[in-house]
Amino acid sequence: MFSPVSELKTRARLLLNSLRSNSPAVILRSTRIAKQQGWSLPDEWSLRHALNIVASEAGFTHWEHARQMLEGNAPAPQDMGTFWYDKQAHGFTNHWFASYTEATAQLRLHPDSYLLPYKNQFFIAELPCIEQLGLGAQPALWQAISHDLVATYGTAAWYALCELRFKATRTEILPTPADSQTDAHAEDISEPEFSRRVLDTFVENGRLNKIPQMRKKRLVVLQWLVAQLERGRRYEEKEINTFLLQFHEDFATLRREFIACKLMARDNAVYWRC
Repeated sequence: MFSPVSELKTRARLLLNSLRSNSPAVILRSTRIAKQQGWSLPDEWSLRHALNIVASEAGFTHWEHARQMLEGNAPAPQDMGTFWYDKQAHGFTNHWFASYTEATAQLRLHPDSYLLPYKNQFFIAELPCIEQLGLGAQPALWQAISHDLVATYGTAAWYALCELRFKATRTEILPTPADSQTDAHAEDISEPEFSRRVLDTFVENGRLNKIPQMRKKRLVVLQWLVAQLERGRRYEEKEINTFLLQFHEDFATLRREFIACKLMARDNAVYWRC
């Protein structure tokens, strides 16, 4: 079974390696988080610092908070952090509740909705928001927990959804050599040449080897993908999923990015090129 605590530990070790390699971008990011949290900046970065930083990025106050919640045995009620929510969900109409009782009453009225925790509060979301959070790829998991992430805290299905949530954020955590090699020169070359280099880096044998972290590079990849769809045609969501699976297993992220970057529009699970 997926271990979210082990996932964070792995991220922390990767982060620490980058910090000790004096990566400017990673040092800047880590320093910013430390200042936001009111932590003293260390003379030398340690694993403890890295654990706190990745825990904060995942939506928790610090490492011990993350460890306690992600081990699945914290006493209820408890501050669940912001792990199950992020700023990309701001544009959706979610219903917020101060008590779990109120939230479950709303869920009973709308059983196709989804109940998630946010710190000491709760919110009811619809499928587009769930997809934006990276949690829409496995509807059977939601059925197994009756669309309630709170009541089923610590179950196997809850951990499986944890894995999806971590996967949705994984490409945003650390810069990689593939990203950094061209970042420094991105502004010094023409757009066609930049696009060619990006595709040469991230496309192998017609498939994506990874989803780029850098927004500009990701847009190049998305434009390359969407250009292979017919303009003016309406696609069912399952058709888009099947199409994207030809290029990368994380089709849900790519599909969400089509909408976020306004390369495609969507209405009632029907998609078309903009």
